[in-house]
Amino acid sequence: MIILASRWTRLVLVLLLVLALQTTLFKELRPYGVAAQVMLLFAISAGIQFGVSIGAIVGLVAGLMFDFVVSTPAGLGSIALGLTGATAGLYLYFFPNPIWWLRLLSVAVVSVIGEVFILLAQAMVGLGVVLEIRLLKIIVVVTAINVCLSPAFFPVTRWTLSERKKTN
Repeated sequence: MIILASRWTRLVLVLLLVLALQTTLFKELRPYGVAAQVMLLFAISAGIQFGVSIGAIVGLVAGLMFDFVVSTPAGLGSIALGLTGATAGLYLYFFPNPIWWLRLLSVAVVSVIGEVFILLAQAMVGLGVVLEIRLLKIIVVVTAINVCLSPAFFPVTRWTLSERKKTN
């Protein structure tokens, strides 16, 4: 188990599993025609629990892994998810010891911000984002899904990114 001692090794392995869920299960399960964004949720969860720098790193890694699977330009998801993870990390500055409902509220707020970051990143590279009412539906559904799934993601993120002490 020495290979799982590094939190960055665990991060890559867990993100591969989350990416597999994103591209298979959550691609097919589309409530109201909107796919869940579990990679976004993982970056948000990391930022909320571990702060700005860890949230940004997790978002960058998750976004890059997602970029290699989808047909958007490489780095687009990294920028959007990295900014989202860092934004979620700001939560710890305002609420160092939060209660459960504040975490859910922050997941909702940062999910909206993250979806806006994704739309802005797509518009900046010319992917033809048109502001229409459907975008509001996407933001609302993704936010609701992220709030519902976040209690399951918090322990996974905590296990993945926690530091392990070496025992001799």
